[in-house]
Amino acid sequence: MAEGAVPRLYDRLYDRLWDSGVLNAGAITWRELGAYFTSPIGYVVAAVLVIPVSLLGYLAYLAPTPVPISMQRVFQLVAFLMVFLVPLYTMRLLAEERRSDTLELLLTSPVRDWEVVLGKWLAAFVFYLATVAFTVVYVVLISIYTPGQARASVLGLQLTLPAVDYGSIVAGYVGLVLVGAAWTAIGLFASSLTGNQIIAAVVGIGVLVCFEYLFGVVAGYAGGAGTIGSVLGYLDASSHADTLWQGRILLRDVVYFVTLTLGALFVTARVLESRRWRA
Repeated sequence: MAEGAVPRLYDRLYDRLWDSGVLNAGAITWRELGAYFTSPIGYVVAAVLVIPVSLLGYLAYLAPTPVPISMQRVFQLVAFLMVFLVPLYTMRLLAEERRSDTLELLLTSPVRDWEVVLGKWLAAFVFYLATVAFTVVYVVLISIYTPGQARASVLGLQLTLPAVDYGSIVAGYVGLVLVGAAWTAIGLFASSLTGNQIIAAVVGIGVLVCFEYLFGVVAGYAGGAGTIGSVLGYLDASSHADTLWQGRILLRDVVYFVTLTLGALFVTARVLESRRWRA
């Protein structure tokens, strides 16, 4: 390779990354992740999730008739808790910037709105994944203590495995990833609406409660009949998530959560764009 070719290639790659916004978004993500893992709120949120999920297995063991722990129960409990926990750790992402007047400085810098939104959302999403990662312990325990064995052939080798439906477990974790992506995007949107973190948390919880519970309840009362009942039934996040907890990955459920995530991020970027024009 000719002398100087490597530096030129590096420069071109750097320019491409800079133009694409990856570097700015990555820098914002790294900064926010540092804030999560060095502030008390991150550990408090993680503890509030870990303790109830851990008690789920302990109480099942203490029951007069021990009930085997299924990952479906674990996924459902995590999803329930995250309706309230996600807005608590996303509330500061943009609300704190607005309160301290640093958001205007950020928006007047050579950083695009979507880079700010993507960077902050990625940080919250990675933190979410880190907090739910401990549930893998349940998978290990279930694999060890589930009675029975199953035989499988891998590359011609006959293997003896625990009688565990790992396909359903993988589907459940896909559900946790999709739910987390959507919930953190909605929490970020709520944080973009106000400079008060408490209000941002309340708004975020309110929106998530609507998606997780209220829409389904109203659709149930409507009997699923008519346009309104059908729309609310589709917007009911729990109906889509329950399918994933049961071990089935359907395209309509994946599309639902991906659309919800992208929609929330798009609206958040538009909120920042309106503030940029006012700034």
